[in-house]
Amino acid sequence: MKEAATTVDKDKVDSSYSEYRISLTTYRVKIVFNQDTDESLEDIIERLIAREIEKTA
Repeated sequence: MKEAATTVDKDKVDSSYSEYRISLTTYRVKIVFNQDTDESLEDIIERLIAREIEKTA
């Protein structure tokens, strides 16, 4: 039995888009995640929170 080869567009897997509307302009922002990083999502969020606390202190 021959298996069908399936290809996945890497842009669709590794990124997503968010839309933000400011006044009459809509901004479409591409969000890209690095698959080769050693950080978990929890590590990244903790780092971002710590950075934001440093800015306000």
